[in-house]
Amino acid sequence: MIRILFITHSISLYGATRSLIDLASELQRLGHHLFFFIPQEGNLEERHKLTDILDKIGVTYTFLTYCPAVHRREEHSFWLRDFRKTTNKKCLKEMEEYVNSWRIDIIHTNSLTHLIGIQLSQRVHKPHVWHIREGLKKDFSLYYDNKLQYKCGLLKTKQIICISNYIQKIHRKMLLGTHVTTIYNGFNIDNYILEEAYHENPSIFTIMICGSIQESKGQFDAVKAIEILIKHREIKNIRLRIVGNCCNEYGREIKKYIEENHLESYIEMITFQLDLKKLRKEADIALMCSKSEGLGRVTVESMLSENVVIGASCAGTAEIIKDGVNGYLYESGNVYDLSEKLYNVITHWSEQQKIIKNAKEYAKLNFNIENYAEKICEIYFDILSVKKRKNKDV
Repeated sequence: MIRILFITHSISLYGATRSLIDLASELQRLGHHLFFFIPQEGNLEERHKLTDILDKIGVTYTFLTYCPAVHRREEHSFWLRDFRKTTNKKCLKEMEEYVNSWRIDIIHTNSLTHLIGIQLSQRVHKPHVWHIREGLKKDFSLYYDNKLQYKCGLLKTKQIICISNYIQKIHRKMLLGTHVTTIYNGFNIDNYILEEAYHENPSIFTIMICGSIQESKGQFDAVKAIEILIKHREIKNIRLRIVGNCCNEYGREIKKYIEENHLESYIEMITFQLDLKKLRKEADIALMCSKSEGLGRVTVESMLSENVVIGASCAGTAEIIKDGVNGYLYESGNVYDLSEKLYNVITHWSEQQKIIKNAKEYAKLNFNIENYAEKICEIYFDILSVKKRKNKDV
């Protein structure tokens, strides 16, 4: 069995970390040995949430002080970039000791934000797998500390995995000459699937949009589409739930807009919750308004929860939703088109049962954790068999 070290990029339990946990759980079930490096960051409550899950899975982990190798514009200064580089350099020696004591076979980095995984790989002569889940600039306004270093690191990586064709496309220049493939994320289906959650005759249509509250996620599209339905289409039996942590300027702007336009009785903002089953069961429609979604974990979860999904016709969302078959697509950024799609779904509700059924079957077939873990394992075994043959030749 393989001994795999995962380099995590965050302690927050958003999409990328949750996808990694699902993978780790299945790999552990298959008999592989899992080890995690976790960045020393955040508050104790966040750490405990993550470690509680890892303890249940049965993986070995440790917290270490290492930094991303990307920055926002305000963190561009030479001093800050040098600080991140120096911090990682110091941490590499400690990481090396763990790799040796844990007898690691493969190092797997879970995000493009961190360069330290490939640096460790080169230092300890272990193969490296790199998961690319995000568009740095498009999703988070992030920039490389050292683009050339990244390019060299990607070239030295044995296998790069992109979570969608969209992600592979936006990084195509950086990925030239590398070993890259697209593998959609897998889910522990049983953790997200809801049976008989379709409400045949809802008195109020509950619409939900989940995810970190930031401009790229497009929550304002949802708010303005609901406003159009209320004020211009006379649809009053609706409520929108915006689920996510609201602690930034964009979130405050949304709150202010809701209050100024007297939408409080139709729209509520709910703090991010790890378990969304109760909210999903109460929901009828799920929105994915992100302008640059890498794949759309929330989209798949919504399909499994029997919510009708309406998503922006761009990025990874357009790879999952087949318009009029397993959900609906609207022109990204066009709130009038979104409101029209919502209106048609609500006023033709009985017809949505077929859409919901198609979506659920599609998600179960294409995003199950067993197939996903099998594909990842094939990559590991291929890399290790090649390494074994090379060692014999030497």
